[in-house]
Amino acid sequence: MRIEQFVEESNGICRFRFRGECDLVEATELVRKALAYCRERAIAKLLVDGTALTGVPIPSLIDRFLMVEEWAHEAGGVIVMVLVVQPQYIHPEVAHDFGLTANVFPGDAEALAWLARVSAA
Repeated sequence: MRIEQFVEESNGICRFRFRGECDLVEATELVRKALAYCRERAIAKLLVDGTALTGVPIPSLIDRFLMVEEWAHEAGGVIVMVLVVQPQYIHPEVAHDFGLTANVFPGDAEALAWLARVSAA
């Protein structure tokens, strides 16, 4: 899946709206690639909308820690990220354990409002 087909940039925010079927490993990699895309272009704010992805199982707590650890490494402390996912995928506080400034919401409006309030790294 080429991530460039899912990207939109406006007002200093890079938005990825992924869709299609993938497993947890593929979904994790899509987010990592979105972070890399932003780092390469010096874009400090990222919104990843995964609500149209199918086939992704609800991650275990260990899966969540491993995903966020990978994403924090890719973000390198310079990207603020927000995820938009179905409510059953949301688990609070995991990202903060790895120094990743991130949040997760079930809807776009809440995610964009949070992203607008938070300072870019």
